[in-house]
Amino acid sequence: MSHGTAAETEGAARMLELIQLRLISEAIYVVAALGIADSLASGPKSVEELSHACPCDAASLRRVMRALTSFGLFAEDSAAHFSLTSMGGLLKSAREGSLLPAALFFGGERAAREVGLFLKCVREGKSMPDMLFGGGWTEWMQSEPEQNKLFNDVMTAFSSINLAALFEAYDFAGLKKIVDVGGGYGRLLIEILNMNPGMRGVLFDMAHAFEGGRKALEIAGLAGRCEVISGDFFSSVPSGADAYLLSRVIHDWDEEKAVQILTVIRHAIDPQGRVIILENMLRSAEKAIYPVLSDLNMLIRTGGCERTEAEYRSLYRAAGFEHTKTISTRSPMGATVIEGRPI
Repeated sequence: MSHGTAAETEGAARMLELIQLRLISEAIYVVAALGIADSLASGPKSVEELSHACPCDAASLRRVMRALTSFGLFAEDSAAHFSLTSMGGLLKSAREGSLLPAALFFGGERAAREVGLFLKCVREGKSMPDMLFGGGWTEWMQSEPEQNKLFNDVMTAFSSINLAALFEAYDFAGLKKIVDVGGGYGRLLIEILNMNPGMRGVLFDMAHAFEGGRKALEIAGLAGRCEVISGDFFSSVPSGADAYLLSRVIHDWDEEKAVQILTVIRHAIDPQGRVIILENMLRSAEKAIYPVLSDLNMLIRTGGCERTEAEYRSLYRAAGFEHTKTISTRSPMGATVIEGRPI
C-alpha cells in the first residue's frame, strides 16, 4: 500500500480545511443573526445563558462557539464561559465600523443560493443578478430594500476600515470641491470634509442612498457644506468639481461600463481636476488575500472585477485621463489610491 509523503499528507489536510471553510463563514452568520456579540458585550456568559438570551438550542450553539473560538472570535475560560475577543467585538451592532452587516449580507440562505451559482457564473460568464433577477447589480440592489440597506452599511464599514490608511497615504488638502460618486451614506466623504474645513462636497448616488446620506451629513454637522444629489453615473454627474472620488465603485463593473462612468466624469470635471479611485488593486508581488477574494465576489455578484495597475491605466486612457499616481496604503485589505487627471 502506497503512502503519501509528509508534505502530501499536510497538503491534503490543508485542502480539507479549505474545502470546509464555508462552514466558518456560515457559523459567523449564525452568531451574527442570533446577536451573540451584543449579548456578550456586558461580560462572559455560559452557553446556557447565551441560548436563553438569544433563543436557540444550547448544545448546538456550544459547537458553533467552540469552532469560532478556534478561529479567534471568542475565548473560553475554565468555567466554560465565553467572552468576546477584539475580533469578535467587530460583530457588536453599536460598534463604530461594525462588521455585523457584512456577516449578515454574505451569509445565510440567500447568500448560499447566490454562491451556489459560482460554477454557472464561470461556465457562462454571467453574474448572479443576471441569472436570478434578469438584470444587473444596480437593478438587484434597488429591487430589494433590505439587502440594499445592508449593502450600504457594509460599504460604510469598509470605508471605516480603510480611513486611517487612506489619509496617511493621500493628501486631500487644497481641493475646493469634491464629488463622491457612488458614495452611499457618505462615510468617507464626511471624514474628508472634517479634515479639510475649506472644502465643499457633493454626495452623489442612486435614490436608494439619498435619505441615509442626508441623515449622516446632518448628524456630522456638514449639511451646509455638502449637497446630496441622486442620479445615474452612467448618464451624468455633478459638474465643475476639481476632484471626483470613486471608492469601491469601479470594481463593480466590466471594462465597458467602467470606461463609461469615467467618460461621464471626464465631461464634468474641472480641466485641472483629478479622479481619485480607491480599490483593492491586484498586485502579483503581494500576498494580500482580500483583493483576490473580493475579485471572486465581484465575479459572482456584480459582473465586475478587481484590477491591476496596468488595467486601471488602460481604463483611464480610454476615458480621456492620464494615470498619474498609484499609492499603496497600509490597509490589510490592499486598498490602493489610483489617481488620474484629464488630458
